[in-house]
Amino acid sequence: MAGAGRGTRTMTVPSAKETLEYLYALQSGGIKPGLERIRALLGALGGPQNKIPSIHIAGTNGKGSTAAMIEAALIEAGYRTGLYTSPHLVRFNERIRINGRPVSDAVVVRSAERVRSALATLSGEMAKPSFFEFTTAMAFACFEDKGVDIAILETGMGGRWDATNTVVPLVSIITNIGKEHTQYLGTTLAHIAAEKAGIVKPGVPVLTAEDKPAALRVIRETARKANSPLFSLGRDFTLAPADNGKLTYKGLNSDIGGIKLALTGAFQRKNGALAMAALELIGERGFTVGAKAAREGLKKTDWPGRVETLSKRPLVVLDSAHNPAGAVVLKEALSGFRFKRLILVAGCMADKDIRGILSPLASVASSVILTRPKTDRAAATPILRGALKGYTGPVSEIEPVGRACAVALREAGQEDAVCVTGSIFTVGEAKRYLAKRLKKPCNRTKLKQPE
Repeated sequence: MAGAGRGTRTMTVPSAKETLEYLYALQSGGIKPGLERIRALLGALGGPQNKIPSIHIAGTNGKGSTAAMIEAALIEAGYRTGLYTSPHLVRFNERIRINGRPVSDAVVVRSAERVRSALATLSGEMAKPSFFEFTTAMAFACFEDKGVDIAILETGMGGRWDATNTVVPLVSIITNIGKEHTQYLGTTLAHIAAEKAGIVKPGVPVLTAEDKPAALRVIRETARKANSPLFSLGRDFTLAPADNGKLTYKGLNSDIGGIKLALTGAFQRKNGALAMAALELIGERGFTVGAKAAREGLKKTDWPGRVETLSKRPLVVLDSAHNPAGAVVLKEALSGFRFKRLILVAGCMADKDIRGILSPLASVASSVILTRPKTDRAAATPILRGALKGYTGPVSEIEPVGRACAVALREAGQEDAVCVTGSIFTVGEAKRYLAKRLKKPCNRTKLKQPE
């Protein structure tokens, strides 16, 4: 520091690498239920979560896709958006997006330093946030610093005790309910639905695509007790194919035709319907998104790692299905492609329903390559093989993920397909390898908006 006298300490800004090392070290503290720590931390930051209008999304599958569609439409309408999702595929920066683009390393460092400064004012347990609590505070700080007009927030797990559940949003969205994280959320659909429905706030409208009676009853009762209007897919709004090959949205107060979804798979119609209904509801709060902007947004939405096609000959598809419901949806999506043989590359986390993930996908695979991403949570390949009982095709165990992908590509003919799935960690490693092998960008985005 120029002009600094003897004994003056020079304040150094950590590098992006040092910042990420600090953040990942917080993971050793594990998951910490409760909102006391995140509320204290956000209070020390000046309450940025209360200064930004938001949309809050919970659910088992489809949260990220729904959020990305809403984000894209808002950008088309001229709004400056902030998007917070987790986990990331390739780089931490993907978790926080401004106007459709992951933030820069410099922004990650600045946001982390602002949160660390606020954390220094706290003591005891309040000064010991979890990794997700800290990164959530970073997102809110970043959104405030960048002056976003509206934030779209995806819960990390559950809803009731999720660090994002410190906002009073314009609208709450519950995509669907499936069995996941049962050690934290409960073992029945009703228990899990109660945790997800914990994002419902008094008087704030709720949207859901859930239709299973046990889960829907819980969501309805939660909304009733909160005096929050509830709108359900199929009853109050739909997004269905029209005669012209595109989709028509029939919503709460408007009908919009000529819609085309950029995201692949019939299941994305549910997410698109939720996005369109959310745009209607926030329109009542001053965030007007016209039909043209909505159409353009859904047509341009980019969400890597969700039925993402990296190559056509051979067909190479990446999908982060990490639970049975996601695997069934992926199987249905694959049926929409044309190929001769399917080579499945799969790596799952040890705490997941491995049999439930692999069984539906193996049923349409000509061969299976089992692999293991580089995380302590990953299941060993012999455990994956044990979950494939009944599968009669060839099975191999190959590590690491990049090598498994290389073998799959060597086996695949031009008319065949390779599908990499089982975990976002598996897909992230595959994407790094395949980006070089197929010469595809790792962080592609169709939304060329300035940061």
